[in-house]
Amino acid sequence: MTRKSIIGRIMIVLGAMLITAALLLVAYNFYHEAQSRRSMEQVLGKLTAEIPDEPQEDTDESSPFDVFDRDEIKNDSNEKNDEEDPFIEIDGRKYIGLITMPALGQEFPVIRGWSYDDMNVAPCQYSGTRADRDLIICSHNYAGFFDSLEELRSGDEVIFTDLNGRRYTYEISYTELISGWDGSRMLEGAKTDWDMTLFTCTWSGYSRVTCRCILKDV
Repeated sequence: MTRKSIIGRIMIVLGAMLITAALLLVAYNFYHEAQSRRSMEQVLGKLTAEIPDEPQEDTDESSPFDVFDRDEIKNDSNEKNDEEDPFIEIDGRKYIGLITMPALGQEFPVIRGWSYDDMNVAPCQYSGTRADRDLIICSHNYAGFFDSLEELRSGDEVIFTDLNGRRYTYEISYTELISGWDGSRMLEGAKTDWDMTLFTCTWSGYSRVTCRCILKDV
């Protein structure tokens, strides 16, 4: 057997090994995403059962959930509401409410705070609160998570339902791509340009698909 034929056979074997490794990786990713989707669906069922069908109003007139005039928010944009959104604990994780995207036919539980492990279960509270009108929600771009976020268009509604069953309707103002290394830009414009943000990674992982939302008049 000549040296050339030996090298050729080695290259064929290496190529087959690389193809096998790639297929195994794809299979693992599909399995991991399916597991995450099942976990989220289970939590969604439990959380939905905990949220009342009829909104429950607070008796405290100074509740942080009061809806303020946008001009008032702009004038007081430096003031911070110290009270965090309430939560319900399910399977060891704390949840602050539901996010519904009617245009996509999707609904998600939202975890209080975030970690990479938590993001394998549901979208997470990256920063801010609904009450302070600077809430940012992040999620993986797994199938059934925020993989279709870029399909939302200006004018589409996004609904946040808190644990008291109160629904806050937002409207997509605009969508932008933000570099994964530009964290400060993700926070810019809170309370003045937008009231809630949703984002996820692009498939390359280098950028973030970012939807800015404005609270509609109620």
